[in-house]
Amino acid sequence: MVLGAMVKQQLSPEYAKTFIDSCAFNPGGEEEKASRRILSDRPEIIVAHSVQKEIAHPNTPSDVKALANSQIYTISTSLTPGEIQARDDIHVLVQGNAKPNKHKDDADHLFELYKFGGGYFITTDTRLLSLGKTLFDRYTITTMLPTEYEQLL
Repeated sequence: MVLGAMVKQQLSPEYAKTFIDSCAFNPGGEEEKASRRILSDRPEIIVAHSVQKEIAHPNTPSDVKALANSQIYTISTSLTPGEIQARDDIHVLVQGNAKPNKHKDDADHLFELYKFGGGYFITTDTRLLSLGKTLFDRYTITTMLPTEYEQLL
């Protein structure tokens, strides 16, 4: 007798890490408003060290910089051989058929979340959102729009 297949599920946001992408503040409208509310209301949201330089860009609004600077940041660390392999695999997945290193920064952001156990990645990047199923199946990363994350909460 074969028991039902195990179904992989993402943890509730209360128990999973949540990272936010800098592009979540770019589109304006409801997604940007949701991103700002999330950073204001959820001090446990993490900003990957790889996102710091994007937040520091001169065109980033000062209130977004202030909100992001009040969040928890990861730091760059040495990687184990297994982490190097996962990082490289994520780079290949995110790059797809684009030019080499075209989406390296995005892949680095996702790898940071994977390195810390997976969880939610809030973004408006359609490339990353379209990779949602694969990212979840391989790395337990759930990509979602800021408004979707708010609904989940």
